[in-house]
Amino acid sequence: MRGALRAYLRHPLDTTMYSYTAAEYWQWAYKVSPADLPAAEAMLAEVREYLPSLEDHERRNTEGLLAFLERQRR
Repeated sequence: MRGALRAYLRHPLDTTMYSYTAAEYWQWAYKVSPADLPAAEAMLAEVREYLPSLEDHERRNTEGLLAFLERQRR
Protein backbone atom coordinates (compact mmCIF):
# COMPACT_ATOMS: atom_id res chain seq x y z
CA MET A 1 0.00 0.00 0.00
CA ARG A 2 2.72 2.46 0.99
CA GLY A 3 4.62 1.92 -2.25
CA ALA A 4 1.51 2.27 -4.39
CA LEU A 5 0.44 5.52 -2.75
CA ARG A 6 3.91 7.03 -2.91
CA ALA A 7 4.26 6.09 -6.57
CA TYR A 8 0.88 7.66 -7.26
CA LEU A 9 1.99 10.89 -5.57
CA ARG A 10 4.91 11.25 -7.99
CA HIS A 11 2.41 12.30 -10.63
CA PRO A 12 0.91 15.80 -10.56
CA LEU A 13 -2.41 15.64 -8.75
CA ASP A 14 -5.16 18.17 -8.48
CA THR A 15 -6.22 19.11 -4.99
CA THR A 16 -9.19 16.75 -4.97
CA MET A 17 -7.09 13.71 -5.83
CA TYR A 18 -4.37 14.74 -3.38
CA SER A 19 -6.96 15.08 -0.61
CA TYR A 20 -8.45 11.69 -1.43
CA THR A 21 -5.03 10.04 -1.56
CA ALA A 22 -3.98 11.66 1.72
CA ALA A 23 -7.17 10.40 3.34
CA GLU A 24 -6.68 6.87 2.03
CA TYR A 25 -3.05 6.88 3.18
CA TRP A 26 -4.06 8.11 6.64
CA GLN A 27 -6.76 5.47 7.02
CA TRP A 28 -4.35 2.74 6.00
CA ALA A 29 -1.58 4.00 8.29
CA TYR A 30 -3.98 4.42 11.20
CA LYS A 31 -5.25 0.84 10.88
CA VAL A 32 -2.24 -1.06 9.56
CA SER A 33 1.05 0.82 9.68
CA PRO A 34 1.56 3.23 12.59
CA ALA A 35 5.09 3.90 11.32
CA ASP A 36 3.52 5.68 8.33
CA LEU A 37 1.16 7.77 10.44
CA PRO A 38 3.48 10.82 10.73
CA ALA A 39 3.80 11.03 6.93
CA ALA A 40 0.05 10.63 6.52
CA GLU A 41 -0.60 13.32 9.14
CA ALA A 42 1.77 15.64 7.28
CA MET A 43 -0.20 15.11 4.08
CA LEU A 44 -3.45 15.95 5.85
CA ALA A 45 -1.81 19.09 7.27
CA GLU A 46 -1.04 20.16 3.68
CA VAL A 47 -4.67 19.56 2.76
CA ARG A 48 -5.81 21.77 5.66
CA GLU A 49 -3.40 24.51 4.54
CA TYR A 50 -4.84 24.79 1.06
CA LEU A 51 -8.52 24.59 2.13
CA PRO A 52 -9.00 28.39 1.92
CA SER A 53 -7.82 28.43 -1.69
CA LEU A 54 -10.42 25.91 -2.88
CA GLU A 55 -13.66 26.81 -4.57
CA ASP A 56 -16.66 26.60 -2.27
CA HIS A 57 -17.97 23.20 -3.41
CA GLU A 58 -14.55 21.55 -3.32
CA ARG A 59 -13.77 23.11 0.07
CA ARG A 60 -17.01 21.76 1.60
CA ASN A 61 -16.31 18.28 0.23
CA THR A 62 -12.75 18.34 1.55
CA GLU A 63 -13.88 19.62 4.95
CA GLY A 64 -16.35 16.73 5.07
CA LEU A 65 -13.59 14.26 4.26
CA LEU A 66 -11.39 15.69 7.03
CA ALA A 67 -14.30 15.56 9.50
CA PHE A 68 -14.91 11.92 8.58
CA LEU A 69 -11.28 11.07 9.31
CA GLU A 70 -11.44 12.91 12.60
CA ARG A 71 -14.47 10.82 13.63
CA GLN A 72 -12.54 7.64 12.78
CA ARG A 73 -9.72 8.71 15.08
CA ARG A 74 -12.02 8.71 18.11
